[in-house]
Amino acid sequence: MISVARYVIERSPNQIRLAFKGVLEVCKAKNIASVTLVVPQKGGFDRTIVAEFLGADAVKALVKGHPVLIAQGVQMKLESAQTFRGSSSGGLLIGAHISNKDMNKLDDSLGVQAIVYLPWNDTEGKEWQATWGAQTLGATTTPLPVSSLPGPAEEALRRLTQAINLSTGLNHPLDKKHAERAIAQLRQEGHSIDPVEIRRWAQRNGWSSSAAADLEAIARKLFR
Repeated sequence: MISVARYVIERSPNQIRLAFKGVLEVCKAKNIASVTLVVPQKGGFDRTIVAEFLGADAVKALVKGHPVLIAQGVQMKLESAQTFRGSSSGGLLIGAHISNKDMNKLDDSLGVQAIVYLPWNDTEGKEWQATWGAQTLGATTTPLPVSSLPGPAEEALRRLTQAINLSTGLNHPLDKKHAERAIAQLRQEGHSIDPVEIRRWAQRNGWSSSAAADLEAIARKLFR
């Protein structure tokens, strides 16, 4: 069900250079003209290693809210994780040294063609990669994480996904009850399932990040 191409660049001295090289390659391959760089905050951005790579003139324009040309036909704008609004975003998104929690905003965005993550630490990078099966851009020292669930669990989650209103997640009491029954049934059938894998599956299959987290919380209560 995943239709958005996702890429991760492992933390290294060459991370920023590899990231923008990869971004331009993805933009060319997918005919993407719009890039949004999402950073923890705009204040102090000019003193970051990302800003150092981009150069003073580009950073000055970005901080003022002006897009900059990073390749022929490809413009990039700057957003902070606090002000980013995924519903109005498109093209390619770069999450540069933001948390997994803030990456959820990028993952929930509508109309996006590709997402690139530059994690600040390996733990967050591997978690995001395990959730989405993201491709590594550049060299990697570890194999691609594999995220999977038993067949009966996937089938139960597919039925649950079709039965509830995904636009509101588990906010409606009846949908929450439906989810609780579905997870409880899996437990009664003797399945031992990592709640994290349930959340990852939900995120990959149309659930918002917050709704998937709610489903994980239900699973934690029932599989403890």
